Parts: sequence; C-alpha cells; structure tokens
Amino acid sequence: MRVRVRVEAEVYPTESAEKVREAVRKLFPRIHLEIKWMNGSAVVEGEGERLDALEHLKSLIKARRIRAAARAILRSSLEGGRLLFYMNKQAAYVGKASFTEPYGESPLPPIKVIVETDNPEELILWMTE
Repeated sequence: MRVRVRVEAEVYPTESAEKVREAVRKLFPRIHLEIKWMNGSAVVEGEGERLDALEHLKSLIKARRIRAAARAILRSSLEGGRLLFYMNKQAAYVGKASFTEPYGESPLPPIKVIVETDNPEELILWMTE
C-alpha cells in the first residue's frame, strides 16, 4: 500500500514553536519535523512516505480504546484517495490521540493531517484494527 503522510500545525503567537513541534512529535515520532517562519508566524510541518509514519498514532488509538470512533472519523474524512483529519494539539502534547474539528473546539489551532494512499479503506482498517 502506498502512503504519504503530511502534518502541519500552525503556531499562534502565544505558543512556543518548540512545544508545538514536541506535541506533533508525540503523535508522529518517525516524521522529521521542521519549524518554518514566514512573516513573523510559524508552522510546524513534516512528511513521511511510509506506513510506519502512522504506526505510533495507530498504537495511541488502540491504547485509548477509541478504534470504533477513529474508524468513523477517518471514514468521514475521506476525500478520494486522501484522508484529511485534525488532532487536538493540547492532547498531543501530553501524548494522547484526540481527534478534533478544524476550528471551534479549542482556542488553539489543531494539527492537520493529510494522508494520501492508493487504498484508503485498507489503511483505515489497519489503523483501527
């Protein structure tokens, strides 16, 4: 199965870019993350080209016993051969996987996750088995 994972997390001026990078790293430790600065604001971003980029997130989903909910969220996030979902940044910072909406639930912006794959249903089943 072909998989490409891209993560992005906007850094608000009230946040530490290093702490945001650490939060993303706690969900995706196998993805190399960079802090990019543009016009005084920062974004943490990184990409992974292999299934193992999602391995830790999969284990967090299993540990929290949210597989059924995660399966439903991932299926609803499906757009063609791509999954687009969001993770709560504050929960990630303490090592927890928590899905969220793009805006509204938290005063901080979420972690945006884009997964491109040639077999999205197989990927969703793998992540939530």
